[in-house]
Amino acid sequence: MKKQLLLLGTTLALCTSAFSPALAQTTDDISKGNCKKTSDVCQKTLDYCNTKKGKHSADNVTGVLKDCIIACNATEKFINRNSSLKKKAAALSIDACNAVAKSCDQFGDDDKMQACANEARKCVGNLQKIQ
Repeated sequence: MKKQLLLLGTTLALCTSAFSPALAQTTDDISKGNCKKTSDVCQKTLDYCNTKKGKHSADNVTGVLKDCIIACNATEKFINRNSSLKKKAAALSIDACNAVAKSCDQFGDDDKMQACANEARKCVGNLQKIQ
């Protein structure tokens, strides 16, 4: 009987916490997380491109990665403080992420470049929701 009560209590606690509003992520929270992750992935991709050399290290490739890192970092901060400029910042990040996706897609056989393109597209999708 004690085991059944303990199991019931644990189940209720888990169910209650699963529906707690404190745990629910808002669109802003998700977008902010996407910006952070995209910035991190772009930084790793930039480091990879600089090591790889050749067409990977061309200015048109590394430049868009740098732009995306800066834009996503700024947007994350604007969203974090619920700035009235967060929509404009999001629009800039959308442009930067689209440029990264387009640039990285040129490297169709490179898994690291494709992963970066996919992360950028994911960020665009969520940032468009706060527009």
